[in-house]
Amino acid sequence: MITGAVFSILGLLLRAWAAATINKVKVLSTEGPYSIVRNPLYLGSFLAGCGVMISSGSFFLLVAFAVGFLFIHFHKMKEEEEELYREHKEKFLEYKEKVPAFFPNFLSFKMAPVSFERYMANNEYRAPITVIIIYIFLILKYIFFN
Repeated sequence: MITGAVFSILGLLLRAWAAATINKVKVLSTEGPYSIVRNPLYLGSFLAGCGVMISSGSFFLLVAFAVGFLFIHFHKMKEEEEELYREHKEKFLEYKEKVPAFFPNFLSFKMAPVSFERYMANNEYRAPITVIIIYIFLILKYIFFN
């Protein structure tokens, strides 16, 4: 369960960092987590979800989650990229060339301001609450059914 919790915490921290730096009002975010990966919110969700599945102790659930997540979110990422291209044209194409979609390139990191207000405005507090509730159920399952 500890290994899974580490993955979940890393994923939630990445999501928090991304939510605290992104400005969704027609601005192409290219700094902070967005300088190392184009989809840090999705990557953070993926890590947090994989952490929960690892903590569940079921390899089948881990594989099913990973395949399902990537299948569903691959299409969403493509739609968002099309929207970013329509909005930012060449600037987005340059960004897309330099920054990978899902697997981070830490060598391209650029610092970005972090804002707690932006974190809250993006409703990011819901992700850790959800993961904490799931871990409470996993701990209760472990206590009462093992």
